[in-house]
Amino acid sequence: MVRDMTKGSPTRLILAFALPMLAGSILQQFYNLADSVIVSWGVGVNAFTSIGCTSSMNFFVIGFINGLTQGFSILISQYFGAKNLESMRKSIAMSICLSAISVIVVSLAAALSSEGILTLMQTPDVYMEDAVLYSRIVYGCVGCLVFYNMTSSILRAVGDSRNPLVAIILSTLMNIGLDLLFVMVFHWGVAGAAIATAISQVMAMCYNLVVMSRLEILRLSKKDFKPDFSMVRKMVVMGIPMAFQNSVTAMGVMILQGVVNSLGALYSAAYAAGCKVVNIIQQPNATFGMAITTYTGQNLGAGKLDRIRKGVVRCIGINMVICTCLCLCMIFFSKPIAGFIVGFDPNADQIIQEASNYMVFLSLFLWVLGLLWPYRSALQGMGRTFMPMVSGGLELAIRISLVLTLPLFMGFWGVMTAEVSAWTGATIMLIIDYYLVIHKLKHATDLNHTLLKKKEALEKVPAIPGKHS
Repeated sequence: MVRDMTKGSPTRLILAFALPMLAGSILQQFYNLADSVIVSWGVGVNAFTSIGCTSSMNFFVIGFINGLTQGFSILISQYFGAKNLESMRKSIAMSICLSAISVIVVSLAAALSSEGILTLMQTPDVYMEDAVLYSRIVYGCVGCLVFYNMTSSILRAVGDSRNPLVAIILSTLMNIGLDLLFVMVFHWGVAGAAIATAISQVMAMCYNLVVMSRLEILRLSKKDFKPDFSMVRKMVVMGIPMAFQNSVTAMGVMILQGVVNSLGALYSAAYAAGCKVVNIIQQPNATFGMAITTYTGQNLGAGKLDRIRKGVVRCIGINMVICTCLCLCMIFFSKPIAGFIVGFDPNADQIIQEASNYMVFLSLFLWVLGLLWPYRSALQGMGRTFMPMVSGGLELAIRISLVLTLPLFMGFWGVMTAEVSAWTGATIMLIIDYYLVIHKLKHATDLNHTLLKKKEALEKVPAIPGKHS
């Protein structure tokens, strides 16, 4: 279903668009969690932690490529908002070509360097073999995930968030079924979990492609794939900053993972379990942020600045309510959740306690992300991708400086403090830049209206008889 977000109630539009996307994002996190839980229960805590040790590195690689595709989709949504369907189709074709090139280069480099990166991150020897195996399978199949995410981004850019949800539901069910088959029945260990995920992503991608082929406005022809270097340049200008922003953030998380690993295997396991849950409870903020990117892109294309401001405010309000509810859930239920993930092993009591501490502490600061995502996404939707990238650099600087010092005095609590401090610094920068951009756009819009009125007034002045221009 194609949705025009330039008309109607901003709150209703954002909710209607974001809720299916939120369900999809949570399901995606749950099927990532299913990999880990089934491996934990079927193979053991060490295998579970091996997968967890690769998460920040995977975020670095996959986040870079997904950042590119998200940047490409901004231009698609702007063309859709401006009702320029020919350019929109051309931009879709160019995004497919650019994504294919990116996948080949990045996945090959990542697969070859994964063992070296895990060594630099001080991954404990007990986890290294499974971590290397899992990461290499993931990178070998990363194209499946990237093209699933790209096709979902294209559908969302034209206002369709329902079909990507259907795709992820089907994918999740298949992933869990294949996990149980490959891990519990065939005993393929972490390799089985990685292969199950790749197969399920292929199915989700195929579903999206079928949906796109049935939408006339998304049907591509050979002429759409003819190289348009002007458009490619625009897409790269939007995509590269978002890709680097994701990678810079991931680099900080990788360094943080290395510090956690240096604290010992206990904290590596607790951090792996805690991150699985924190990634899930972050999804509402991230998803409503993605909704704002599409909403802002369409309304900027339509020249409706007031709707952009209203949409951002409404999105923040929604996020604050959700963050409060999730924080309360973590305060009361974090320990049983951690126990479920690591398998209620009698020897894992301390792992469960430290994972619970991590979940509760970070949930207390979820409201910071409730601000960060709407402001960053609004800037990106307006094509202002540079400052969000810079804010990612600031986030990296804060995270590194604090994670290398605070754990010396505070241990694992220092790692948590470094994380929320990085969120806070980036959020402050984004808020300032957002209001500066809005002020500039408002000034430019007011100036254009003034000039237009003067032009209309001059056209209404009657011509003087006998005078010729």
